Amino acid sequence: MKRALMTLLLLLPALAQPLPEALKRAPEVAGVVTARLDHVLKQKDLARTLQDPLRTALSELQARQAALLAEAKLKRALAQAESDIVAAYAQAREAELQVALAAKALEVAELGLKATEVRVKGGGATSLDLMEAQNRALEARKNLEAARRGQESALAALANLVGAWKPESVHELPPIPGEEVVASLLQEHADLLQLRQSLELLRFQRGLLDESFAARKDLEALEDQAKTLEENLLSLERSLRVALEARHRQLAPLLQGVKTAEEAYQAAQERYRAEEKRFQAGLTSRLSLLQQELALKQAELAWEQAKHAYLKAYYGLLASR
Repeated sequence: MKRALMTLLLLLPALAQPLPEALKRAPEVAGVVTARLDHVLKQKDLARTLQDPLRTALSELQARQAALLAEAKLKRALAQAESDIVAAYAQAREAELQVALAAKALEVAELGLKATEVRVKGGGATSLDLMEAQNRALEARKNLEAARRGQESALAALANLVGAWKPESVHELPPIPGEEVVASLLQEHADLLQLRQSLELLRFQRGLLDESFAARKDLEALEDQAKTLEENLLSLERSLRVALEARHRQLAPLLQGVKTAEEAYQAAQERYRAEEKRFQAGLTSRLSLLQQELALKQAELAWEQAKHAYLKAYYGLLASR
């Protein structure tokens, strides 16, 4: 049944839809659904707490903190789901191109084999040349089979996230976010928020204790815990900032890589068009034309991979919260 679904996806190009449509499925991913349910529960708990006339300042603080943390975890889950969808989408799209590339490579190898057979009969090639051509054709068939299996696996992984889907080329890339995105992600980071809340709660509890009635050791224990938490918070914030800044810095060279790959693809298109004209004029062989077409498909795959590398880094950065 799974194989039948994958076959159907391969046969129906009308099912192809762009990445933005796939990203709209992120709220339906299991992790997001779970985080959203928890957020709703925490919001209800907060509402009940605020309606309780006998609530204490401590219970209200804890309820507010729980609701804020659940919201931060929901945002993280949604961003992670989008990042996962982008990665699966890219893998499926690349797998499709790899199948096309492997099929063209097989066509080149088989035509090369036929040419070698003719040359052997005419005395222009040796039996060793023929054996090498046969091995190239055999290897090309194996590569095509492997590429098809990879495509089935990639489509299944994407379907687990967004349902049956046949990806298409990404035409527009999001711009590089400004440096302020790092501060924003740090502010919304669920782990940092949890530490901040723990520190806030400890300080609140310390404020509730009266030095006239509480043992000095209990006060000192709370103060020590607060100091340790504060140090942990600063340490985590520093390490996260370094990691986020590094992620942000890699976007520019990745985007430049997209431009370089696009230029290489355009150059490959021009070479193929020129070779096609030469073939039509009888100035080159069918094998040479196929080889140029193979180079064109390789350039197309490289361009798509460059775009996907940028997209995965972009959404990976946004998921680091």
